[in-house]
Amino acid sequence: MKKSVYVILVCFAVFLTFYGIRYINRPIKSQLAVSEVYENKITTTGYIVKSEQVYGAGVSGRVYHYLQEGTKVKKNNLLSTVYTGGVSEQTLAELNSINKKIAELQNSSGSSYSFGSNSQENIDIIKNNIIKSANKNELSDIESYKAQINGIVTGDVKDIKTSSVEELEERKRVLEQSIDSTKNDIYSQMAGIFSKNVDGLENTLTPKDIMNYRLAEYEGIKAPDAKTQMTVAEGEPICKVVNSQTWYVMTAVKAESAAKLQNGQKIKLRFNEIPGIEAEGRIVYISSEDSNTDKNVVIIKCEQYKDGVLSLRFTAVELVLESYEGYRVPMSAIRLSDGVKGVMVRTETGTFFRKCKILYTDVADQTVIISKEFDDTKGMLKETDSIVIGEK
Repeated sequence: MKKSVYVILVCFAVFLTFYGIRYINRPIKSQLAVSEVYENKITTTGYIVKSEQVYGAGVSGRVYHYLQEGTKVKKNNLLSTVYTGGVSEQTLAELNSINKKIAELQNSSGSSYSFGSNSQENIDIIKNNIIKSANKNELSDIESYKAQINGIVTGDVKDIKTSSVEELEERKRVLEQSIDSTKNDIYSQMAGIFSKNVDGLENTLTPKDIMNYRLAEYEGIKAPDAKTQMTVAEGEPICKVVNSQTWYVMTAVKAESAAKLQNGQKIKLRFNEIPGIEAEGRIVYISSEDSNTDKNVVIIKCEQYKDGVLSLRFTAVELVLESYEGYRVPMSAIRLSDGVKGVMVRTETGTFFRKCKILYTDVADQTVIISKEFDDTKGMLKETDSIVIGEK
């Protein structure tokens, strides 16, 4: 009997030793400590709603716009002209080219020379421009720069920028005088952003009107029909100026997503048509809908100018609700030690327990995002460190 008990104990000890060694030597599942940015966002489509002032043609004729789409304007800026008589497209194209060149010279810091007091400095600037033109194989520009340097040396040129602008302005004046036509000039009545894309929604889709929209009204919005007309009849719209300080994004969001939103909540917006542009806004309206309605209208107010956005009407948009930077690990990787949550981290010197802060829990895929900054004094992880995600 004693012998049998002894044999059983020996077998049990061998069993424990064998499987204990296998457990100890079993490879530990882990992942490298590579930080990523995780976002909780809604991808949808929506309307850009803004305060817009539309300008119509006072006469029938051919339209000439002085400004490029999205140009900032002040009150009383000349926007467009309608020529009533015969004027060729070639003449208008040349006028447009001259205006663009004048704008480039007036806005170019590289052309802002101050001749007389520091001519050598101006010559050095032009030499740098010659090198840039040579690299681009722009030989005609090089000849122009050489003439500018000769003018500085001989004293014939007092200010290249002013001289060039004056020459272009004179050419512009001659062209305009050659047009055998009466004209109707259009001036801005407010400051904002110039747009020649009039889509017919300017007077119906306004910030004031949308604040009581429900889903039925949202889905009933007429599709925008933006067009740039070169010839117009009297009274037809030809351009507009948009308030650049305050604008809105109106969208329809699935009811389950809308239920998690609230008025005053800050939102980050991205627009597929304008890569790299982000805007910040806050929710100012969420529609009340019947229980059987699957979406809610959500309106976000933005109070910062973003290049290109105000030329959009209907667009794909991302609503970024939350953004986290950290490590995504399975929920099973979170350990409890003396009631404190943390993870096991493998380093070059061993495996250690690190107290961590959980930023976000994704119940759907059973993962959590933990902060890059741990609640201890051991510092941040290195790229060679890894987080244990398996047992042990």
